[in-house]
Amino acid sequence: MPNLEIEENTELYTEILSNPDEILDHLHLGISIPILLEFKKYILGDIKAYNAKAIVLKENINKKDFGEKTDNIIGIALIYDDGGAILFFGFFRVYDHDSKKIKYLVDKLIEYGKNHNYKKIRGPINIPTVIFGWGFMVKGSKKDLFICSPINPPIYQEIFFKNGFIVLFQEDRYEVPALKMDPHKDKKLIDIGINAGNYKNDFLDTGDYPYKYINPGTEKLFKIKVEIAGLYAKYMPASAQITPGKLHNADNIINFINEFGAEWMMWIVRDKKTNQMVASGYILPNVFHKNKKGEVDSMSCQSWVVHSDHRKKYLSSLMYGFTLLQAMDRKTPHYIKGGSWPVGSDNIANAYVARKMGGKKDRSHLILEYSL
Repeated sequence: MPNLEIEENTELYTEILSNPDEILDHLHLGISIPILLEFKKYILGDIKAYNAKAIVLKENINKKDFGEKTDNIIGIALIYDDGGAILFFGFFRVYDHDSKKIKYLVDKLIEYGKNHNYKKIRGPINIPTVIFGWGFMVKGSKKDLFICSPINPPIYQEIFFKNGFIVLFQEDRYEVPALKMDPHKDKKLIDIGINAGNYKNDFLDTGDYPYKYINPGTEKLFKIKVEIAGLYAKYMPASAQITPGKLHNADNIINFINEFGAEWMMWIVRDKKTNQMVASGYILPNVFHKNKKGEVDSMSCQSWVVHSDHRKKYLSSLMYGFTLLQAMDRKTPHYIKGGSWPVGSDNIANAYVARKMGGKKDRSHLILEYSL
């Protein structure tokens, strides 16, 4: 039996579910992205890691009309924390998008936060984010199915705003074509010595250029994940660090790319003299779009980070070039034709680069926050 916190209403009431399997049975109500069978181990892993619960919205219905087996759960909000003062929520959705029911569930979310002494409420962040992403979709956004891009009508954020939530962060996504760029043909990199090595036999050879690009592979990535997480924690902007459990998220990313993607989708860059990790990044395979051969043909250019002391060394050109050369190489798994590039709306530089590469902003998502 679930742990229950029930408040009766003539029409609506809520319960708190704490059993992970029972939460998983109803989680599809809260997301537009399909919950495929192969995703369930990732979802259950996160639910258990965060000790997540779910506020489920129920409606009193006449089962004589609809049948005894009719489920009267009509909405859901996943709730969890990482041991801190922030209550995270995700998978917030009501099956018919009815404003009265949305408002009722928002009220219960705030009530739960107050009753359990949280300082803030933040979301929607849909765990695991590597699959389900975050945010309420902004009106006018493109609504085709894409990894990490939930879909909802704007009535959700409108009701959250009316109840005191504010925008903490906006993420814009740019639809970009896959454009090959060979670092060994880049004049700036050539001037720094990238062609001084044996690149004709090993295209990842960077010659006299002071940095080396590495695809570590799954086993090695798990050994260096703390180092990678430290790079992200120190040099990514605060607006990009909105999710809990960074090391746990790293496990999900590595495992997901290993299962559905390819080794070239995760990389690091090291300084040759010091062996210090100075940059890292990864892309996600869009598992919802494949070509006739069954190959994933689109991706999400999810995250890139460069140590502040090593910027303006053309590391972005290096990372983009070597990654896309492999993405569009028939000898490697998957053949990428294009993808989506998420950029914080306040990141003017990255937005400029996305547009320069032929990208067009096609969707945006909002992360909201409430102070208790």
